[in-house]
Amino acid sequence: MAEQNKLDKVNATLDRFAKLIEENAEQLRKDKEEFNRRLAEDKAEFDRQLAKDRAEWKKRFDSICDQVGGQGNNIGEITEAITVSDNILDLLNKFTDIHVEHFYFNIRKKYPAKTAEGIAIRKHHEVDGLADGDEVVVVIEAKTVLTEGRVRRFLDKLARFKIAYPDRADKDLYGAMTFIRIDDSAYRLAERYGLFLIKASPPDVELANAKGFKPIKIV
Repeated sequence: MAEQNKLDKVNATLDRFAKLIEENAEQLRKDKEEFNRRLAEDKAEFDRQLAKDRAEWKKRFDSICDQVGGQGNNIGEITEAITVSDNILDLLNKFTDIHVEHFYFNIRKKYPAKTAEGIAIRKHHEVDGLADGDEVVVVIEAKTVLTEGRVRRFLDKLARFKIAYPDRADKDLYGAMTFIRIDDSAYRLAERYGLFLIKASPPDVELANAKGFKPIKIV
């Protein structure tokens, strides 16, 4: 009889454990369902906010384009809109030998130079955007419209960059031009000199170079 009582107690204990495990499993299932529900809600809210932000960027971008009437001048707001995000760093870092970590925009500097007559002067050097790394620097020029003349002037600016910024003289130098529209002759010239061509599609940017493009270091 005593043995039977012990056996009954053991069975009762096992039953309680089994019920507890079942209850915990049910609670775990409910918690998982609640977690998934909240996750879905958060994702939906994130997607709604992202769509709203993209629409706002496009509205701002279109407004700027209307204001400038399609002219190809440097515009601070466009420069900021198409280069300030991390997207341009991600794009550049996809290329072998390119590793940049920091981005700066609207850099202005004066550097010592001499006239043809040997008179000491100070020249201006302006950079719309600068993607910088330990061993690489990419100078970025922002235009609404890229023409052949603007590409040539940018190449001249690149040739003077290390004179104006001797602290970056030991780094590999590359050039990039961002734009809304580009002339065919400007495209061919930029490709010939291995410049990155980056089209603005706010809030993103995309590479516009030909397939198989390889950037060329500026010497």
